[in-house]
Amino acid sequence: MPRNRRIKNKTKKRFKKTWTRVADGLSRRIVVYQSDIEHECPNCYYDKVNKTSSGVCKVEPGDPNYFAVGRCPVCQGRGVLVTTRRRCINGIVIWNPSGDSMNSLTFTEAGFEGATKVEIKTDPCNLELIKNSKYVVIDGLKCRLSNPPIIRGIGSKDILIAQFFTTDKPKKNSGERL
Repeated sequence: MPRNRRIKNKTKKRFKKTWTRVADGLSRRIVVYQSDIEHECPNCYYDKVNKTSSGVCKVEPGDPNYFAVGRCPVCQGRGVLVTTRRRCINGIVIWNPSGDSMNSLTFTEAGFEGATKVEIKTDPCNLELIKNSKYVVIDGLKCRLSNPPIIRGIGSKDILIAQFFTTDKPKKNSGERL
């Protein structure tokens, strides 16, 4: 005896397409910053004891980046070149997810009091990216991860939920109620 399906495949596809449009319309851009990558300066020698440039040039005279004394023109005397890694993802942002009208208090091992909570809901493929992030920027505010991100859902309809906190204050007339 064939099983009677209550919801047809066409209806499921239509619902999925509509839900994707709703999620895209409500989502905002979230910038995720990962750990910086440092490379030794190709123009000067690196002093590993003081963790700065040694002030001695590697290149020959006549090179445009050559310097005799002073600070290296390439790394500005730091001895390393820093590459900032960041990625943009889309997610639904919820400020003060507990529903309080006042700013919520967040207590962590770091001792942040009076911090504002923010929760994002995004695609589960961003799990490792969020777990390994230094911080994220949501609506122009720098936020740090407060709890490990979790994946919730049923079957193939999973969603990643991550909670952050910020001690920054929103810009004037930002339109965001915290």
